[in-house]
Amino acid sequence: MIKVAHVMDSYLVQSETFIWQYLHNFRRVTPIIIARKSENLDQFPLTNGRIRIYGRRGSIPWFVSNWYKRVLKRPFAYIGRIIHKEKIRLIHAHFGLTGCSYLPLSLSLDIPLITNFYGYDLFRKDIVGNYHEAYIELFKKGLHFLVEGPHMRNGLISLGCPEKKISIQRIAINLENYKFKTQSWDGKAPIQLLFVGRFLEKKGLEYAFRALAKIRKDYSFQFRIIGGGKLEQSLLSVASNIGFTKEIVWLGVQPHRKVIEELQKCDILIQPSVTAENGDSEGGAPTIILEAQACGVPVISTTHADIPYIACPNESALLSPERDVDVLTENIRHLFNNSEIWPQMGKKGREHVEKYHDVRKEVISLENLYKAFLPYKNPKDRREGPNLDEKE
Repeated sequence: MIKVAHVMDSYLVQSETFIWQYLHNFRRVTPIIIARKSENLDQFPLTNGRIRIYGRRGSIPWFVSNWYKRVLKRPFAYIGRIIHKEKIRLIHAHFGLTGCSYLPLSLSLDIPLITNFYGYDLFRKDIVGNYHEAYIELFKKGLHFLVEGPHMRNGLISLGCPEKKISIQRIAINLENYKFKTQSWDGKAPIQLLFVGRFLEKKGLEYAFRALAKIRKDYSFQFRIIGGGKLEQSLLSVASNIGFTKEIVWLGVQPHRKVIEELQKCDILIQPSVTAENGDSEGGAPTIILEAQACGVPVISTTHADIPYIACPNESALLSPERDVDVLTENIRHLFNNSEIWPQMGKKGREHVEKYHDVRKEVISLENLYKAFLPYKNPKDRREGPNLDEKE
């Protein structure tokens, strides 16, 4: 089988389920993970590949890697040894900054480099500013680039990446892990709302607080929140200041299995993503929106980034403009008042995910893309790449 090196800083941050969904579903490709550190291995096992960690302090790989870097002044020599020993035929870099770091190694070993952009690496102002020249070099000499949807593709083009070098590789999930449930409500029990995400500005949780606070006296509901992060104290203060606290259940950071359990119990997902002041963005869209639709859960979100691409506006999801509390409030009120539409919204969401975001189908397209790139190694081919039909 083809061996592909998947290079990243850490395997695997808890929120990066969108990467793991592909990695552990490869069938015609052997993924070899090359990362500086590892975490959450219990949540993200990899039975169809290998994980090579070179930066764990005190380990033999750490000493050898540092010897190459500090004594021989060859920062990628140890990683090069791994790639040679594993007989790697293609490098898949996760995040733009990683692509920039691995470009010299790709060129020196004459191994094609594909770089996946995900969000902050494409839209955050400081990243784009600091890495502008490195990105231009990467766009020129890297073989190909993957994004989650048309919004991200347009963002990459605006930074100078040739359009013909970009393919859309949708975020995808394993539908076998998500039990579909027809939503219903007896009109008496508190409506169960769910939010899942890191406590960052781009997640827009504050706007959910402000919208729900406006209708808290009119309905009985519970707002269950999974997540954590640097804005936790700020969000607690916002909720307290607007008098919206007793309806909130703070669940903290939870493993992915707990997220799925909460999805199975909730009535509506609220995910009001926004563009942060520093430009940070979902880039594509939160995976939790796909997961909710797979479970038959109606979604309330925003027209942010590629969210309209992974959901069905006005069918499986009600979307409002970013930071528009009034429209967000009306969308919530509409679902509260019309629970009879929940089953059809859930059915439409499940159908959409089955058609476009089933990892068993999408992983085949990624494996085929790898295969198409393998003959393209020389400098001219690096600039031109194979002639692929754009996948929408």
